Amino acid sequence: MARRQHHAEELPFVALMDTMTNVVGVLIIVLVMIGIGLARTVRKVLSELPPVTIEEHAKLQQEVADTTPKNDPQKVDEETVKLQQDIAKTAEELKTMDVTKEQQNIKMVDLDELQKQLAGRKVERDLKKAAVDKLLADLDRLKAQLDTTPATQPQPALVVKLPNPRPMPEKADIQHFLIAGGRIIYTNDEEFSKLVEQELKKIESTLSVSREMVKGPDGKPAMQADKFGRLAPVRRVVFDPKKLVDHFAKLRLGNRDISLEITPLGFSPIIPLKLAPVPNGGESLDQAKRLGSVFQSLLARFKRDARAVAWFHVNKDSIETYLAARDIADQLGVPAGWDLYGNPFFTRYLPPEWAVEYTPPPLAPAGAAPVVTIAPPKATLD
Repeated sequence: MARRQHHAEELPFVALMDTMTNVVGVLIIVLVMIGIGLARTVRKVLSELPPVTIEEHAKLQQEVADTTPKNDPQKVDEETVKLQQDIAKTAEELKTMDVTKEQQNIKMVDLDELQKQLAGRKVERDLKKAAVDKLLADLDRLKAQLDTTPATQPQPALVVKLPNPRPMPEKADIQHFLIAGGRIIYTNDEEFSKLVEQELKKIESTLSVSREMVKGPDGKPAMQADKFGRLAPVRRVVFDPKKLVDHFAKLRLGNRDISLEITPLGFSPIIPLKLAPVPNGGESLDQAKRLGSVFQSLLARFKRDARAVAWFHVNKDSIETYLAARDIADQLGVPAGWDLYGNPFFTRYLPPEWAVEYTPPPLAPAGAAPVVTIAPPKATLD
C-alpha cells in the first residue's frame, strides 16, 4: 500500500518534465530555422549590393561622420526646450506691446524724417531770432530818438463857427480865392479864361486840327446866345495838345500872383487852365488884415454886386488862415462859402467849343453794368 502511494506522487512530475522538454525542443528548432532564414537573407542582401571602391567607402564614412550629431543629444534637447520657452515669452511681449501701442495711440516715426523736421525747425528758429534781433535794434533806436525828441506843446485852440447853410443867390457871380501855404490868392479865373479864349481865336487858323459845327440832340446845329442876346451856331475847334501847350508856355500868361498853364488831361477833350500861385503870391494873413489890403479891397468891390459870392478853396495846410479870412468877409458883409481843396493850385475848364485831340477810352463790353455817377452836392452859402 505504501509503495503504490509513492508511485502515484511521482507521475505528474515526469509528465511536467516531458512537456517542458518538448517545448524547449520546439523553441530550439524555431531558433535554428530563424537563424537559417536570417543567414539566407543576409547572404541575399550582400549578394545584391553593388561593389564599392575604397574612395566611395571613405566618402560614405565621411558623410556618416558629418551627419552624426557632435553634441550630446540630451544637451541639445535641453537647449531646444529653452529656446522654445524664449520664443513663447517674446511672442507674449510682442502681443503686449501691440496692445499698448493701440491703447495709447503711439505713432512710430521714421528717424530720418525726425532729423529733417529738426533741421527745418532750426532754420525757422534762426530766422525768427534774426527778426527779433532786428526788432530789438529798431526798438532801441526809437527809444534813443524818443529820448532826444523835445516835448511838443499843444497848439492853441481855434474858435470855429458852425455853418449856417443858405441857398446860393440866383445866377451867382462866384469869385474864387485859393488859400494855400498860409496865403490868400485871388484867382481871377474868369479874366484869365477870357484872355485864353482871345488867344485861341488868334491861333485858330494856324494851330487848329479841325473845326466843326456842334449839333444838338435833334441833329441840328446847336445855337448859343452871345453877350448881346443874339443866337449864333456853336462851333468846336480842336487843337493838337502838344502844340497848344508849347504855344502858351512861350506866352507866359499871368500876373504878380498867378501863373497860367495849359494842362491837357489826355483822357478828355476839355482844356483845363492851371492857375498856380507864384512864390510869395497873394497876401499873408497879416497883410490881409490891414486896411486897404488887396483882399479887403476886392471884398468891398464884390459887396456892391448883389450876385457876388466869395468862395474859398482851402488847402489842408491853411485852415487857420481861412478862418481869419472868413471873419474878415463876414465883417464886411460879403456872402461866402468854402470847400477843402486838395491841390495847391486852382483849375478852371474852358467852354466845350474849345477842345484838344484825345484817345477815347474803350467802350464797355455788351451787358456790362453802367457806370454809376454821383452828382456833387449842391453848393450853398454858410
